[in-house]
Amino acid sequence: MQYQSDYVLRLIEQMGSLIRRALERLGGAQDDEPYELAQEVIGLALDMDASVVSRLAPESLQSLLELQNHDDRVLELVARALDIEAEALDVRLELSAAQLRRDQAAAVRLLLDPTRAN
Repeated sequence: MQYQSDYVLRLIEQMGSLIRRALERLGGAQDDEPYELAQEVIGLALDMDASVVSRLAPESLQSLLELQNHDDRVLELVARALDIEAEALDVRLELSAAQLRRDQAAAVRLLLDPTRAN
């Protein structure tokens, strides 16, 4: 059990570092970097290719995350990474993809606080 706890803490630390880097670069000259960093966070958290996740309907992503039973702190970082992706996609004027990421982030946050649906 200690090993699992250590793993989760290392994962959270690594994801947090990537998110900080993405936020620092968001809106800068290198618009692709925040998107790529956010994708890396999602890939780390879900242990799958983030491009697959980017094509999931919000409800499908939510179901996948329920099945995987992630730590709430990891889910919050996934939601934040999805928000960063949305902002980066807005800069690139990929508005429908950006809205999908926002909807996915909302679905992830709904797992954390089911009362948000009301």
